[in-house]
Amino acid sequence: MGLQLQSAEYLNEDGITYCIRRETLKQDFTIYEKCDDQWVDCGIDQAVKDLNFAEFKRLGLLSKKIMDADQWLV
Repeated sequence: MGLQLQSAEYLNEDGITYCIRRETLKQDFTIYEKCDDQWVDCGIDQAVKDLNFAEFKRLGLLSKKIMDADQWLV
């Protein structure tokens, strides 16, 4: 599979559905979680700004799981 704008929905072991997406192929992706029927930004950029390494690591590993499950190439 080639580069994508959005991954498939990924149901994580925490029971939350996630996806990764970006507006254009030149942009970095953002991780979203599904709350009700809306996608909400998980805040990876905020974790970096706040130097919250634990959250950054969690979201980074989650994005890898999503990419592996969806065969997403970056």
